[in-house]
Amino acid sequence: MGAIVTPNTFSAGAKIVATQMNANFSNIVNWAAQTPTLSVSGSQTTIAGTLLQVETSTFQAKATFQGASPLEFTGATTGNGHTTTFAITDPSSDKTITFPDTTGTVALDTTIIPKSIIDAVGDLIIGTAADTAGRLAVGTNGHVLTADSSISGVGLKWAAAGDPTWNDANNVLTNSVFN
Repeated sequence: MGAIVTPNTFSAGAKIVATQMNANFSNIVNWAAQTPTLSVSGSQTTIAGTLLQVETSTFQAKATFQGASPLEFTGATTGNGHTTTFAITDPSSDKTITFPDTTGTVALDTTIIPKSIIDAVGDLIIGTAADTAGRLAVGTNGHVLTADSSISGVGLKWAAAGDPTWNDANNVLTNSVFN
């Protein structure tokens, strides 16, 4: 939709000829019928079609976008065929997503450890391989977490706490629990 072009201009006190008014009106109607189209119902103005916004816009009230993927970004490089789309699941009730007042990167569900990895009180999140998280179930009362490289994919185990021993030569108490 380009700019409105009116073939006739009028100044105060000038005679207005009907054909001039009709020409201006026809151009305005033709302009409004282009793509995108504008329509008004009460206080609501609807723009149908593709609207290219090239200037900065400020929304001073809430803007409501409808559709499953209403926001699409092309980035700084246009015409490369790549876009980022915000896909919205049809809500079953009102939802709010709050962005904190800080700079950073939004974590995606593929880059965070899911809550579902924890099944019980005392479970531990452990590394099971490079960039892979796993769960180590809570141990038995009186057992301690022990490194054990023979356990593939875990490297840890719960083991009974050993009896305290005293090494006189080094003045070291090992396998001790203080109550």
